Amino acid sequence: MGFTLIELLVALAIFALLAAFAYRGLNVLLESRASLANESRKWRDVALFVGRVERDLQAVLNRRAKNTYGNDMAPVTSVVDLGPNPAPGLSVTRSGGGLYDNALAAPQRIAYRFMDGRVMRLAWPAVDSAPRIDPASTTVIEGVRGLAFRFMDPRGEWRPTWGLSGSPDAMPAAVEMTLELETGERIVRLVDLPVVLP
Repeated sequence: MGFTLIELLVALAIFALLAAFAYRGLNVLLESRASLANESRKWRDVALFVGRVERDLQAVLNRRAKNTYGNDMAPVTSVVDLGPNPAPGLSVTRSGGGLYDNALAAPQRIAYRFMDGRVMRLAWPAVDSAPRIDPASTTVIEGVRGLAFRFMDPRGEWRPTWGLSGSPDAMPAAVEMTLELETGERIVRLVDLPVVLP
């Protein structure tokens, strides 16, 4: 006894449905895996960026710097001095060599600047810049909608700017960083600065 044509068609239809469900399930699994990998990469980049900023702020030195025009700059400022048009951001004089946090290396002037959906970390070869010396620039995080800093003065009051003319000359007690991602998440990090003497 063999199978009738109807029985074969029903078996083929059931097999086709099972194959379609299996393919759809595999497709959903692969899409979920890719989405999870992207999300993991995003949060890893955020963690690395926040950690880098915290390490730079924890290594701050109370040492004024000179920009390429010979003007004095506070140890911590709310601008990135790249010439005649300073940009908002964060500039600090820090100890050590930066990348590997070698505390025995010469002091360094570094800055963070938001530009075109990414945050750049700028590092000058010396605290006191020579004329026409450009900093080394590295993209530390992409996919950013905004980056802002606030500064707590020694009395505990928040200020939107620091180290500019008319600002107090003392070191801030803390720096608050607000990072807003293009996907809508907002990360706020408060970093207490170490007490450093001039």
